Amino acid sequence: MSTHHPYLIPIQTWYEGAFPLDERRDFSDLVRLLSCPDMHLCALLNDDSLVGFILYWQWDEVIFVEHFAIAPNERGKQFGQQALTKLLELPFQYCLLEVERPVDETGYRRIRFYERQGFTLNPFDYIQPPYQPDKAPVPMRFMSIPALPDSTTYEQFSVLIKKQVYERFYKTI
Repeated sequence: MSTHHPYLIPIQTWYEGAFPLDERRDFSDLVRLLSCPDMHLCALLNDDSLVGFILYWQWDEVIFVEHFAIAPNERGKQFGQQALTKLLELPFQYCLLEVERPVDETGYRRIRFYERQGFTLNPFDYIQPPYQPDKAPVPMRFMSIPALPDSTTYEQFSVLIKKQVYERFYKTI
């Protein structure tokens, strides 16, 4: 996807609208990462109409969903479910994503959505690393397919994601 692709403008709008500042990169930084072979930004289409996007990383047998959003006027039409179904057709041993801790109705609703897609909310408290050293870390939880069996596995994935998604880009962007 080139930096002038027509889908980037609506994706940027949804990205910045759906994720608070501490839970995302500056969009120009994200665009610069499109050349990373392990990062995938996929436009979600219904016929020829853009309805959302999913940004994920893939390493060996691990998929990590970093950001996933459906256009506000397209929610409730099964596009999110269809996108995850397609993503889960990729080969993986674990598929992980971060969600806000279940403290309000929005958080519970998001967790229930992912549970319906087969994800498990893991019991380990997770802190999303900051996207840049000057941004704040965010308390979250991992959801995964399959469930993480123990705290050692959780710690391994926590370190992998911290290094490959966050800290790897502190100085390069």
